[in-house]
Amino acid sequence: MLRRPCAWLAASATLTVGLNGCAWTLIQAADATGSVIQAGYAIAANYSSPTFVNGRPADVHHVCIEVNQAVSVGDFVPALQLALERRGIRSDVYNPGTSPTGCEARLVYNAAIDYGRRSFSDESIQYLSIIDLTLLQNSRILVTARYQTGGLNTDRFSSASTKLNGLIDKMVVDQADFSRQTMQTIQTSQVN
Repeated sequence: MLRRPCAWLAASATLTVGLNGCAWTLIQAADATGSVIQAGYAIAANYSSPTFVNGRPADVHHVCIEVNQAVSVGDFVPALQLALERRGIRSDVYNPGTSPTGCEARLVYNAAIDYGRRSFSDESIQYLSIIDLTLLQNSRILVTARYQTGGLNTDRFSSASTKLNGLIDKMVVDQADFSRQTMQTIQTSQVN
């Protein structure tokens, strides 16, 4: 038994010494390519885009979010509220059948969870595989959006916040940006 490991070490040492400059360059190129691919996946995990959006971005200032008890992702509603807040839209949360008065629009949602493994990992983790959002005003659908993993699945392990930001970006007019532009216009006109 001792001869095999020694013979294997001698053969691998001979093979390593026998590599010429071209072979070593190919090994380095393959290593660099793997690093670039890993970096691409890491960057893609921080971005998400909707699979589809039906309707134009809605110009709303106050949205009421109806809680869906079937969606078991703990940070889903807080992430949804933060995505709206980033765009200058106030939101309130309510249970089904108790819609508060004074809501400009209602937001209903559904989501599905799936399990998968990250690259180079044996551990199975859960991720949001489908998100459906519908914005309603006076029982009329203003805009719907869906996120669904597919293709290369480069963003499937992105956070709920990343996925919801991508959807909300396409669903509502950015009131915060509109307010900044209005303030800049007012300040510019006062200077002149």
